[in-house]
Amino acid sequence: MAITNFQQTIWSRKFNLALETITSLRNHCDFKYEKDSKNAKEVKILNVVRPTIRTYVPGTAITREGATDGSMLLKIDQFKYFNFEVDDVDKAQSVPGLMDELTREASRGLAEEGDKYVASLVKAGVEDATNPIGQSASVVTLTKANAVRTVEDGFAYLYGKNCKVSDTFYLEVAPKPFTIYREALTELSTNNPEILKKGAVGKINNAYVCIENLLPTGKASGSSSVDDVHYNILRTSKAIAFAEQINKVEAYRPQDAFSDALKGLYTYGALITRPDEIYAIKTAM
Repeated sequence: MAITNFQQTIWSRKFNLALETITSLRNHCDFKYEKDSKNAKEVKILNVVRPTIRTYVPGTAITREGATDGSMLLKIDQFKYFNFEVDDVDKAQSVPGLMDELTREASRGLAEEGDKYVASLVKAGVEDATNPIGQSASVVTLTKANAVRTVEDGFAYLYGKNCKVSDTFYLEVAPKPFTIYREALTELSTNNPEILKKGAVGKINNAYVCIENLLPTGKASGSSSVDDVHYNILRTSKAIAFAEQINKVEAYRPQDAFSDALKGLYTYGALITRPDEIYAIKTAM
């Protein structure tokens, strides 16, 4: 039986639903520029330079300066796709729901690509030789005694960069560090439905704590042959901009086979737009 338009609609809906509901690094980003990216390959994000504040002395001439602005480009330059088929014989001899499950797995795979890209931006920021993002001074060996201190140091940095207490903060930690951070949770998702809606397991201070498997990793020293450090991320929801442009799924019947096929295209881009609102806690793996 060939795929019908009605089935295609169902699969498209399930694809987008799975893509949107997975708790991930990309979901904690700022999507406000996405609307501007719909018909463009890049979005120019504008900002202004704060005017100089001077002391006024009565009776003296005042100094006037020219206003200055700046910009950064959010490029939609990441393109990922899937394309698979199920032979009619395999379909007939399989339990119902095979195509639905494959569609869900494909959407999860694409969502992970978005996560990986966000992680790559953070890794580049931590390891930037000239202007790195905020980070712990050294690699921390986490213990129950120092876990909260590492987070508080991160908040001290962010508040010092004028992040507001009212901002939405996320603490994204790898599974191993989480086993230690778990003992420091000040509020649990089981006691607060709003925390669960955020895809978090709890809170430390003012941050939603989320377990992430795709966090960036690095080396403690240049002599290391393999990555041995987790870059756990404390950030506001505005630190990184993310824009998705095409989430397209098409069902079709290949002419050279007896099979149902499904293909999907996912294009996106991301940019650290507010580097002062992100802090990396480097922990030993």
